[in-house]
Amino acid sequence: MIHLHFHLALVQFLADHRNVYLTHFFHAASFFGSANFYFFFTILLYVMWDKRLAVRLIVVVLLTMAFNDLLKILIKNPRPFVADGTYKQKWAVSPSEAKTLVLEYSTPSGHAMGSGAFYSYLIAFTRNRFVRLGLVLLIVLIGVSRPYLGVHYVEDVLLGWAIGLLFGFVASRYTGTLAQLWSKVPHGWQIAITVAGSAAIWLLIFVLNGWQIDNQVRELTGNFGWLTGIVIACPLELRVVNFDPRSGSPAAKLLRYILSIAIMLAVVLVFNAAFAPFAGNASIIGSALDYLRLAAASFAGMFFAPFIFCKLKLATAKPAP
Repeated sequence: MIHLHFHLALVQFLADHRNVYLTHFFHAASFFGSANFYFFFTILLYVMWDKRLAVRLIVVVLLTMAFNDLLKILIKNPRPFVADGTYKQKWAVSPSEAKTLVLEYSTPSGHAMGSGAFYSYLIAFTRNRFVRLGLVLLIVLIGVSRPYLGVHYVEDVLLGWAIGLLFGFVASRYTGTLAQLWSKVPHGWQIAITVAGSAAIWLLIFVLNGWQIDNQVRELTGNFGWLTGIVIACPLELRVVNFDPRSGSPAAKLLRYILSIAIMLAVVLVFNAAFAPFAGNASIIGSALDYLRLAAASFAGMFFAPFIFCKLKLATAKPAP
């Protein structure tokens, strides 16, 4: 494990000058850079407005976060206040969140890296200057929230911003071209490439992590599970269902959103119940379960849910492309 000589004094200064209002504010800001927010937002976008943009956004952030996991495992820098054992007193997070975060590494910040890629990609497709300004401000606030809460060094955030913004810039410039090339690959080969690539990177990470499956490895496994489900579902949805996300009344759109979330959560719960002895298990079987249940959940949300929409007349289908 590497302990980089980052500026702990600056993180300590922020911890010494917290107040309850700022802490609540930065907790809220941090949420907008979390995996939960990306999940809820992209599903909302998918079922109500623009399927293609939603899929591209989630793929960009999944690949960014997978790279973040790889970097964290390579660098292995512990979070602030972990080495001296004072993190429980110094971090402004709940005990349950602290229990999770202490098992993960610090460099670079996943929140800064993910938000840099996610929101810069959105900025590239937004023409309204006020929306763009708001998204830039959100990137800044998400990054600042992490050292304020005590869970990252400032250098973690700066590095995360640099890499995330680069991912977002490259994605906004070349996603269309890459998507066209990818669409020419037969669907079966798309699935095979994604599964084989996920397995190869997982094995590499497993080896680099000293043959141990910890929270960082499981996060990467989950990201690849989501990605695999998307690769399986999206071409099938376009060919078999092809629902129009802009169709239907506001009430119908809201019902579609609730139904999608419910179906995806149900799939995860079914997998957890079916494989209860291995759920949450830091083993190869547990890691495989993480991959399979999230692949199944994303497939259900992006293929099965739209199929149900059209059957229930909550959305109309467009002619297959």
